[in-house]
Amino acid sequence: MDEAAKKTVLRSFPYGLYAVTVAHRGEEHGMTANWVTQASFEPPMVVVAVENTSKTIDLIRDAHHFGLNVLHDGQRDLAGKLGRSSANTPQKLKGIKTKPAPVSGAPILTEALGWLECRVVATMPSGDHTLVLGEVVEAGVEREGPALTLQAAGFKYSG
Repeated sequence: MDEAAKKTVLRSFPYGLYAVTVAHRGEEHGMTANWVTQASFEPPMVVVAVENTSKTIDLIRDAHHFGLNVLHDGQRDLAGKLGRSSANTPQKLKGIKTKPAPVSGAPILTEALGWLECRVVATMPSGDHTLVLGEVVEAGVEREGPALTLQAAGFKYSG
């Protein structure tokens, strides 16, 4: 395979930046995700890819719910903070304004554009990631504006 061509093509895919949040047994956690897509209209479902080595995947499996927060274009620093390893930054949500989601209590970022609260329907291994299929059980809009994208943030994740 032409590795350079693969990276060039995969990095040309447009991706948004999102904060995946979860709460389980009193612990709140968050991570940055960019491999996210809607999977169904009825019932409304989304899919998010989570690294197998992340702390988040185990918390999502145990909690059976997660929040998906759409970051606005001024939240590059937040995306960077939540994208750090949990081993180096164990309490990534500390100092970030949140509120509990209505159904599960997952932390919702009050400064995000909007959010979805999702119930885990299925997980599927996908190489070095796990795909999490979530049914949207609640949603909210916090503000209007443009969403943060991987390209605008200057981050590189794919390839």
